[in-house]
Amino acid sequence: MFTKQEIQILHFIASGYPSAQIAEKLFISRETLKTHRKNIIRKIRQSHDSRITLLQFAITYAKEVEKSP
Repeated sequence: MFTKQEIQILHFIASGYPSAQIAEKLFISRETLKTHRKNIIRKIRQSHDSRITLLQFAITYAKEVEKSP
């Protein structure tokens, strides 16, 4: 469902990293990060770029990944 980079971004969001740090750690521009965030939102079928919705999903997703064998 998600690309490798989108999963990395979700983990950073769930860990509370701000956009500038996420972009720096992944060696991408803030605009590229913004595009990834929009793609993640689209994939979870949200119609807007809600930071709260994205954060809630990232935390839930990270917990599910940790439970996986």
